[in-house]
Amino acid sequence: MNSFLQKIIVFLFNRRLKKYFRDFQRDKRFVNYKSARTVILLFESDYNEKNPEIKLLIQNFVSDGKKVMAWGFVNKKEVSTAILPDFRILHSKDADFTQFPEHTYLRELEELSFDLLIDLTVNEVKPLQYIALYANAACKVGTHNYPGMYDMVIDVTHIKQKNQAEELETTSVDVYNQIIFYLKNIQTND
Repeated sequence: MNSFLQKIIVFLFNRRLKKYFRDFQRDKRFVNYKSARTVILLFESDYNEKNPEIKLLIQNFVSDGKKVMAWGFVNKKEVSTAILPDFRILHSKDADFTQFPEHTYLRELEELSFDLLIDLTVNEVKPLQYIALYANAACKVGTHNYPGMYDMVIDVTHIKQKNQAEELETTSVDVYNQIIFYLKNIQTND
């Protein structure tokens, strides 16, 4: 993608972010792992859309008694994965040229509410960042620092550097392990 278009996409995202915070007041509260009952996971899909690691993470949540919805994104024009109520993979045609998702997805999110949103993306994936912004979740956790968007931002720079030194790719599982570690260890008095 050329740098001029990328600058426009970032500019529009930041503008929409500010407008959202000006127009909407979210009822946010910290939710630790134990008290979360409903979770929405955002992830970068592998190109083949198999996502065995993500499916394993979903099974972990379900075995802990949590209801999970997972939304992924793959940068291709069509997907072969069926859209299911609790698992879907968006693709480049599901967003406009500014990477803003189709309004049908945002309308669907308006009708849902979650205790916890966990953004497992390693890279900045604008369609999923919009989903994170518009999702109705009491507590939002991610790795990208956009002021006000996430209630808890986990710095995975050290993991990326370690993996890079060992010539490994940083994955959603690496991000998941960090986020879950903190969510399980932070105690609240509510």
